[in-house]
Amino acid sequence: MNAEEKLELMKVMFNPKNIAIVGATDSMIKIGSFVFGSVLSCGFTKKIYPINPNPKYQKRKILGMDVYPSLDKCPEKIDLVGLVVPPNAVLDTIKQAIEVDIHAAAIITAGFGEVKSEDRQDENKELVNVADKGGLIFIGPNSMGFYTSEDKSSPLHLGFGFMIPTPGNISIVSQSGTMGTVLCNALQNIRYFVSSGNEASLTLEDYLDYYAQDEQTKVIALFVEGLRAGSRFKDICTATTKKKPIVFLKAGVTKGGARAANSHTGSIAGSLNLYKSVFKQTGVIYAEQLTELIYLTKGAEYLLPLPKNDPLRAGIISGGGGFVVHLTDLCEKNGINVVDLTKVPNGPHLIEEISKYLPFYWSRNNPVDLVATRDFDLYKVITELMLKSECFDIIITLTSAGLSETIKSLKPVNDYAQRMVTLLKQVAAQRFEKSIKDEINLCLKYPDKKIIYIGFASGFDSPVYEQYDKNKIMVFGGNPELATVVLRKLHDYQKFVNMKNR
Repeated sequence: MNAEEKLELMKVMFNPKNIAIVGATDSMIKIGSFVFGSVLSCGFTKKIYPINPNPKYQKRKILGMDVYPSLDKCPEKIDLVGLVVPPNAVLDTIKQAIEVDIHAAAIITAGFGEVKSEDRQDENKELVNVADKGGLIFIGPNSMGFYTSEDKSSPLHLGFGFMIPTPGNISIVSQSGTMGTVLCNALQNIRYFVSSGNEASLTLEDYLDYYAQDEQTKVIALFVEGLRAGSRFKDICTATTKKKPIVFLKAGVTKGGARAANSHTGSIAGSLNLYKSVFKQTGVIYAEQLTELIYLTKGAEYLLPLPKNDPLRAGIISGGGGFVVHLTDLCEKNGINVVDLTKVPNGPHLIEEISKYLPFYWSRNNPVDLVATRDFDLYKVITELMLKSECFDIIITLTSAGLSETIKSLKPVNDYAQRMVTLLKQVAAQRFEKSIKDEINLCLKYPDKKIIYIGFASGFDSPVYEQYDKNKIMVFGGNPELATVVLRKLHDYQKFVNMKNR
């Protein structure tokens, strides 16, 4: 089956009119129960057919649905089948699917290409041959499933990862189901996610090709242990990155990691230097670690396109002197210009405007240190002055989000400390919520300006940042170091796109 034929069948797979789950069960200790529950939990509203040949399920329902003993007993043609069966039952189930004219499957079952015994390898080859001759494509084996929101009114999660994403514009391929689940939970806004498993039928390159051609996919994120078709991957990336960013995290870059990758999915890891060479030629954005992959993907959605100025001109504002010094160092290490206001047009005027609100001893330049002010409204006033000045491409500042969480984490050692913490909590309830609304409203007021917030609460998935994410506002939780790295890599990508699209 060629690539074009696969892409046509993937259209059905990612937007099925109905699905069947072979191995569905109501036993909560079995994977079949988790997969069945995931389909229901994500809001799939189309017809679901539980399949289980076990006699105990005859004339019995699972969550109110009739159970069928085999695929040929379903009352209508099935678009997509999920397999949660023992390894020795997979081949026969695929043959049954082909007999009833099913052309797409997701094989959750493990025990094929990643197992090096000769008999398992032979069965893996036979599975591929049977499916290919029968015109059937499949995800896996050894997959945690997939998610699609192509039909936003009926999103489908056919898998067993603990996630309930919201429909969006980010599409993911992960050769690790666990890492893919982390990505989906951290990023939300998911268009497609595939845990590709052993890639016996559909490969990472097939999914990438599909995402590249999908107009609703705005950013592509990849967690990769090894590639099956390096030259095809390069060709797809070359054609795609001019239109949408691809963010890539490579696992298996050490000898031990490569060995683990081979035993995990049966993939060959390959040289990191070779990958980086391809990324440089094609404009793929390379992430060094998982948190960076998450922030780069989110930043690609929230911040691109970036201004064309090179280097980027940054304005920094904070209530603490040490923070702005540290952030200035980080910016300059990553090729970001922290603008000297005494040397740019409108700079001296901006200094005078800011001086109306700050004590005479403020630094009178960028970065702007608010000299430990307790007036939270000043953040809004000064930030807006900086946005209007046209001196900067991007503003980096602290956010009030997370301060209340920091206060809650304080552990009083005596009665006086307890009274202080209680008072701080009261102040936080009154002030920080208003400050958060002001920050979000400021971003919405200036949608063409780029503002990056650094939060006190650590972690990319802290619930205190949910309101920012809903409005696609970039917050780095407790990590100014990563903020400047992400900004540099996104700007490098922007320069690549600008050059290619001349």
